Amino acid sequence: MKGFSLIELVVVILLTAILAAVALPRFTDTESKATWFHEQVKGGLRYAQRQAVAQRRCVFVQVAATDVKLFYGDSSCVITATPLTFMSTSAEGTAPGDPFALAAPSGVTLSPVTTFSFNGLGQPSAGVSLSVAGRSITVAAETGYVY
Repeated sequence: MKGFSLIELVVVILLTAILAAVALPRFTDTESKATWFHEQVKGGLRYAQRQAVAQRRCVFVQVAATDVKLFYGDSSCVITATPLTFMSTSAEGTAPGDPFALAAPSGVTLSPVTTFSFNGLGQPSAGVSLSVAGRSITVAAETGYVY
């Protein structure tokens, strides 16, 4: 008789299932980290806008290829070295009072490298379109709406 026995087929299916359970998450891990970072950046931009309105002062968003940082502006709306801080623990490894900085996971980049601000009314200095690992984030020019 030619072919495989039932036990051999069950063993092969079981081994395939175990390999799939171990290997598949590794293939999608980078994508899920990129998606999570995209959402963190959108949240950070909204936080900058809310802080600008709440404190009636300019808040700057500094976008680099691998991170996003938030800074206060002075009374003339010129960027200062004073960073915004986390109000609560919202990013891994941060504590309330830490400077607001979001570091991109490995393999994830932001573009373009730019700096813009939100004024005390929550309006951005210019409309902005960012790309986070190929996903877009837009800040509307007039309203500052982040989507």
